[in-house]
Amino acid sequence: MARRLSILITLLVCLLAAAPPTPREHFGFTPGEDYKLADYGQITGYFEKLARSSDRIRWVEFGRTSLGKPMYAAFISSAENLRKLEHYREISRKLALGEASPEEARRLAAEGKAIVWIDSGLHATEVAPAQHAPELAWRMVTDESEETRRIRENVILLQVPVINPDGLDMVAQWYRRNVGTPYELAPLPWLYQKYAGHDNNRDFFMMNLTETRNVARMLFDKWLPQIVYNQHQQPAFPARIFVPPYAEPLNPHIPAAVMEGINGIGSAMAERFALENKPGVISYSSFDGWWNGGLRSVPAFHNMHGILTETALYSYATPHVYTPNEFPERFSGGIPSKAPTIFYQRPWMGGKWGVRDAIEYMLTADFAILDLAANRPSRFLMKAYELARASIEAGKKGSPYAYVVPAEQWDRSNAIEMLRRLQMGGIRVHRAKSEFTAGSIRYDAGSYVLAAAQPFRPYLMDLMEAQKFPELRSGANGPVRRPYDIAGWTLPMLMGVKVDRVDAPFDADLEAMSEIPPVTPAFVEAAKKLPRPRVALYEPWTANINTGWTEWVLDAHQVPYTKLHNEDIRKGGLRERFDTIILASQSAASILHGSRDGENSRGSVEAWVPRALQRPEYTGGIGLPGLANLDDFVRAGGTLVAVDNAAALIIDNFGLPVRNVVTGAANYSVPGSLLRVKVDNQQPLAAGMPPEVAAFVQGGQAFEITLLDQFNKGDREVRSVARYAESHLLASGWLTGESAIAGRHAVVQAQHGAGRVVLFGFRPDFRGQSFGTFRLLLNAIYLGPRVR
Repeated sequence: MARRLSILITLLVCLLAAAPPTPREHFGFTPGEDYKLADYGQITGYFEKLARSSDRIRWVEFGRTSLGKPMYAAFISSAENLRKLEHYREISRKLALGEASPEEARRLAAEGKAIVWIDSGLHATEVAPAQHAPELAWRMVTDESEETRRIRENVILLQVPVINPDGLDMVAQWYRRNVGTPYELAPLPWLYQKYAGHDNNRDFFMMNLTETRNVARMLFDKWLPQIVYNQHQQPAFPARIFVPPYAEPLNPHIPAAVMEGINGIGSAMAERFALENKPGVISYSSFDGWWNGGLRSVPAFHNMHGILTETALYSYATPHVYTPNEFPERFSGGIPSKAPTIFYQRPWMGGKWGVRDAIEYMLTADFAILDLAANRPSRFLMKAYELARASIEAGKKGSPYAYVVPAEQWDRSNAIEMLRRLQMGGIRVHRAKSEFTAGSIRYDAGSYVLAAAQPFRPYLMDLMEAQKFPELRSGANGPVRRPYDIAGWTLPMLMGVKVDRVDAPFDADLEAMSEIPPVTPAFVEAAKKLPRPRVALYEPWTANINTGWTEWVLDAHQVPYTKLHNEDIRKGGLRERFDTIILASQSAASILHGSRDGENSRGSVEAWVPRALQRPEYTGGIGLPGLANLDDFVRAGGTLVAVDNAAALIIDNFGLPVRNVVTGAANYSVPGSLLRVKVDNQQPLAAGMPPEVAAFVQGGQAFEITLLDQFNKGDREVRSVARYAESHLLASGWLTGESAIAGRHAVVQAQHGAGRVVLFGFRPDFRGQSFGTFRLLLNAIYLGPRVR
């Protein structure tokens, strides 16, 4: 008897030891506790413990970050489902690609499991999503309620607990350093993801970032989930969470059934918040259904339900107590903030808010989505199949039938890179094995064909066609509503690639392309023949995203460079060390002064915005001494490249005979569109460029040369390198006040002493997407010291 009792006790101890730990047992605090942030190692460590102690979770590495950290996904479902995980992946994939017969599709949909993707932590300073991830996993693994059991039975949760590992560690370490000091809310002085920072959620059609490519492989190649839920923390104040429906306008390439499905999911979320007595839920506000390029928006063009929520945040893990007198009377769209409305039924009226509160709201959203998917798994699977087949059949009918990428391009490497990025997004690419004719045009062998008859036809068409942002007004005769975000992004225009739309069917001997390998950029080969300049890139302590993307372009084109900080420029002696210095787009005040010591470094005056004091070692800018040193650098023979907003600093302080005509142009506005620019490719700065490009302009500058012709020479000479088109300026997107910049200079080269200044009125390296204008920047770097 004693021996039997001992064995039972031993077995019980083993069972207890193997039980999945609670998050608190692992972290030593409850996730979301005030002033506490778990880092990446702690969070992944918790998931590893769950995976060792339960057969309801599988923990898989799916790539590495830019800085070398592993990226992980957790597959959570019933133990039986996970034993057949590959089988269910194949079902999801086959249906999403429309590769089954109708009869087989119905059988597979009935057999399969809904695949729901939930990711956390993309924007690393929005801290609650990553902190909530362990609790979601723990509840899914251990909870025995009827609802959770049904979810585990009918759904495979594909959870990415931290989609930006590098950023989480940067933010957690920074906050721990500052918490309890006057600098507790200080902004991180560098980008929280290499190259991109906050723009990491603007990379999902261009796929420049390693992390984006890892995610795209999971979404558009391997798993093709029916729901993709992307979590953020920036709703309109004082709302506590934004859920769909999205605001107007609707991109016409998103299938109507997808958007109606997104609306239905949003309604289920809002209803659950109401039943759980959680106020402050807003919809149909700010975040629209137009743009393509984010983690929630790109899936919608792939027949997936892309869901965005934005949960309230004060700052990091610091809580705040709000009172109604801090609230604005109305949201930006005009609806009241303190009274019930259709899309804001239960206003939040203040109180304490911290990360734990945000976690509770996120868990409500999680389970609303998972419960809906669990109740309709076969419908979600069958819908994906039906949408894929509809796209394939529509493509067979034509208009368009295909897009042809001719073999001959002004920069073939750009064309190859465009095709590679389309492949990463699930687009099928074919290459002609011999000459063929399409739409009365003869194409050489080696031309590429993008057939419209494919499951992700909406994605292909949206990237190939010019965008025309609809005219939205507040009332029949009210003012035109400006776009919330980027309005145009046509990929061939961005990348400088010739693509022909062919509407009618044609015959060609084509071969399907497997993964297209990368090619060396054409400019890299050309640059080997040139002297290598000594290049410096100014990097402020204000986490300038534009600097990050310039860095990406330099790295992609194998340009060695040194990063200059404020103290480096103030120290002087720049000409002895460098030939070319680049100022990425940044306001003149920010370059000169940065975050001012003792001032609110967040720069906002609204009562509800956190007041943040930056650490002294990260305050200030180049100052007047630094500006004088830049002037000396150019006068001594150096080349200074000033991009977009940075141009104002140089124009105003170097005495250049150039004026920015956009300043004071009241009716001019371009929120992010492609504009036609005429290039003088006889100028060395434009060597190798075509005579016309589409420049991506967001805000932007346009220049007037103020020197009379007879005086425009010698050490004051100003040359025009590129001009905005005189008419039909808009190529894709939205523009008002065209006359303010039509025919004006977009790029100028100004002599200044023995050196020169190159002023860009647009960002030639915008988000690493505008391949078609990279060469202008690269020419300025390489040819700068040699051109007079």
